[in-house]
Parts: sequence; C-alpha cells; structure tokens
Amino acid sequence: MMLRRVFLLLLLLVMVLTGLATDRALLVGIGQYDRMKTGWSTIHGDNDVALLQPLLEKRGFKDIVTLTNEQATKAMIVEALTALAQRCVAGDRVYFHFSGHGQPVRDDNHDEEKTKKYDESIIPYNACRDSRKMNGTYTGQYHLIDDELCPLLDAIKNKVSPDGELFVAVDACFSRGIQKDEISDIDPELLRYIRGTDYAFTPPGRITVKKPKQFTPGARLTVVTACKETERNIEYKAPSGKMYGSLSYYIYLLLKTDADFNRWRQCFAEKSYRNRGIFQSVQHPSVEVFP
Repeated sequence: MMLRRVFLLLLLLVMVLTGLATDRALLVGIGQYDRMKTGWSTIHGDNDVALLQPLLEKRGFKDIVTLTNEQATKAMIVEALTALAQRCVAGDRVYFHFSGHGQPVRDDNHDEEKTKKYDESIIPYNACRDSRKMNGTYTGQYHLIDDELCPLLDAIKNKVSPDGELFVAVDACFSRGIQKDEISDIDPELLRYIRGTDYAFTPPGRITVKKPKQFTPGARLTVVTACKETERNIEYKAPSGKMYGSLSYYIYLLLKTDADFNRWRQCFAEKSYRNRGIFQSVQHPSVEVFP
C-alpha cells in the first residue's frame, strides 16, 4: 500500500512538473548560403545563433532548438515552429529568432495596404534569389513569406495563452533598396554583408497563399526587426573582430543583463540602442506589439 501511494505521488509530481510553464527558444541562423544554387551571398547568421544560445541557457531557457545553414530549409523551419507550438503550454515565454537574408515578394493575394505591392519574406537555406535559378523553374516555393509565417506564430501565441509571451526577432532586411549616396559613408567591408537585396522577387506564376487572419487575442506578441521594410540591414563588426547581425548583437547585450521581454520592448521603444554604434544610420529598428 505504501509503495502504491509513493508511486501515485511521484506520478502526480511528474504530471505537475510537465505542465509547468517553460522558457523556450527557436534560433534560426543562416550564413553559408549556396551562392551558385541560390544566388544569395555569404553572411553571418550562423554566428548569431552561436552568440545567443549560451546566454539564453544562462537565463534559464530549458527548451532551445537551433537550425543553422543547411538545417534551416523552409520545411525544417516550418516543422520546428509547428513542433514548438505543440510543446507549448499556458504561461510559457517563447523567443523566436531568425538571422539571414530577407526579400520583398510580390503580393499576389493583395493582403497588404493598397500602397504596398510586396509581402515581406525571410530566406531559408534553399530559397533562391530569383526565378532564373533551378534551371529557370524557381517560383518562390522556398521563400517563407509573412502570410505563411503569421499563422505559425499565432499557433504559439494561442498555446501560451494570456499568461505567456512570445518575442520574435528578425535580423534580416525586407528592403526594396536605398540610394547609393545614402550609404557611401559606410565602411566598404560592412557593405559586403548586407542581409537582403534591393531586388524584389516576382515569380513567373501566381503565388497561391491564403490571406492570413488577424492575430487572435491572447499572449502578447512582440516583433522586432533590424530595420524598416524600405531599408537595408548591415552587419556589425564586434570588438572581437567577428561579424554579427546588428539586431542579434544588440539582443546579446540585452541578454547579458536579463531575459525580461518587458524591458527589451521598452529599450526598443525608447531607442536605447542609438548611442551604441551597432546599427548604421541608414537603418532603423522597428518594434510592433500585438495583444
């Protein structure tokens, strides 16, 4: 009888512990794009993952998944986000980070504002820069556009409930270009590492993606980006000499103090990064909050 009671108590304890809120993170970083196959230049998104993961562990994140370079195909990113949503419980704090190239994509379902003709997209490892790749047959199927990303994030937002929180950082650019004279005073070495392109992807056929629904009320969702949609994202050369994403390095500095999403959000809102010399003058980080 005593053994049975002990067993039941242990089982109850396991059930309680497995239902406890957890700090979780998914870090995606791509630096070594295959330029011959995809047209994308080498950057240092994989460095960002190596920079952030140890500090997230130090701040108590127990569930951390990383995808770098060839691991970060579109299918693997979607699968990782879907699995993350399935693992989440009410009260979880979730951090999703993407470091890589970004590109505007023609808005075929017309869900953007009338003045905009493009969706934003992040570029997985297997996405091509234009339709001339894959023997002229690439149609954008490996781009991960915002219309596809929104429902994946919304699933996480729903699972963690109002007691939890989701913080998303996108260290990529969604630029349609800036004038060359605006960046002429930037170190030429840094200009080699721009995370995106002024070339908008216009597929030969129509992209059939449903219009995303509005985020459902629930957990607070914060989305920060390294620059506005019409700007370029230029990497940062750290004192160590290594190259990192500008947004990633700033979040690294925030993590050195804490993993308080409320404080982070305030730092972005107050533009506390302005005097640190991390972001170039031609880029302006953005922050959006969804209740």
